[in-house]
Amino acid sequence: MVGFGANRRGGRLPSLVFVALLVVIAILAFNCWNASSRQALLQEEVAELQSQAKRTEVARGRLEKRNSDLLGKVDSHKKQLEQKEADYSHLSSQLQARDGQVKRCEDSKV
Repeated sequence: MVGFGANRRGGRLPSLVFVALLVVIAILAFNCWNASSRQALLQEEVAELQSQAKRTEVARGRLEKRNSDLLGKVDSHKKQLEQKEADYSHLSSQLQARDGQVKRCEDSKV
């Protein structure tokens, strides 16, 4: 009587299966290499984008500071302008009062 494994050759794989396994291993190795090289490129791109974002954030901070400084200057100039306009109106009213006094003096002389 012959057992179940009687017509097998002693532990040898058929050459077609062996070649197929080698092809699968080669394909997997290529895919792994391709994925790792892509990952390296993407990591470089991410690092570059992060540095660009950091530079942009620094520039934004400088611009916001400059903007707030300029807004402060605008406010101080507005206050100075309002003060000068108030002084002008005060001086204008004093001038009108003096003109009135001059007219009264001239009228009284006449």
